[in-house]
Amino acid sequence: MKPNTILTLFIGITIIGGASYFFTPEEKITPTKEMAENTTTKPSISIIKTAQAKSIDAFQANVFDYSNVKNTAEKKQRFFDALRPIIITQNQRIIEQREKILLAQEKNNHQDWLEPLAEKYNVSWSSDKPNWKQLLKHIDTIPSELVMAQAANESAWGLSRFAQKGNNLFGQWCFKKGCGIVPGQRDSGANHEVRKFSSINASVASYMHNLNSGRAYKDLRNLRADLRSNNKPVDGHSLANGLTKYSSRGKAYVKEIQSMIKTNKTLMEGKKKA
Repeated sequence: MKPNTILTLFIGITIIGGASYFFTPEEKITPTKEMAENTTTKPSISIIKTAQAKSIDAFQANVFDYSNVKNTAEKKQRFFDALRPIIITQNQRIIEQREKILLAQEKNNHQDWLEPLAEKYNVSWSSDKPNWKQLLKHIDTIPSELVMAQAANESAWGLSRFAQKGNNLFGQWCFKKGCGIVPGQRDSGANHEVRKFSSINASVASYMHNLNSGRAYKDLRNLRADLRSNNKPVDGHSLANGLTKYSSRGKAYVKEIQSMIKTNKTLMEGKKKA
């Protein structure tokens, strides 16, 4: 998708069941300590097996320009349309990496690249004690609808200060001075900043890695693995139950994300509502 096909949006977007949110304040994000972990480094609508991932343009948050849009459905559709190719591409890369691991496991081939990869995902690994099950549990796709719902919720549909100035759609933190944007309501003595990204593509990639590697999201990974082992669809509504530590709002946050998925599922799939 080229940038000129996804420009133009407007500022008022209905999030859940007709409730309107007009987001300009930066403090929509409700992070927790756990949410900050692993953010500085390191198809349901879910992706299916595809050919090798193709490179796509790196988009900036100015693609979320909310002008000249006729109705709420179109506003939402353009937001989701901007994210869809980025999510698909990132999930394809994860699939390729996962298939490479599966092939190495099948041949019992403990190649040198496996240990640093396991370390990147916080998985214990040694050549004499390979932890294939855990590595595969960590390296797996994230349903598109979950990514879209959290991006819309955390970034105010791409309008938050953190999104517009830092391409940060998910409220991820960093801890090195100057690495991001200082939140206006940061507690006294706190040193975190809201991380800046070179593109919204990079923000999506970092968010997915965070869910796949962070200790706070162990429940999400276990839910996903259980669904796979029982040959059930890995969908965003189900995996949202593993996000209680993403926000200080806990279960209320999970319910909000699930409601957003249910309300916007057709648009997330790229279909027009009747």
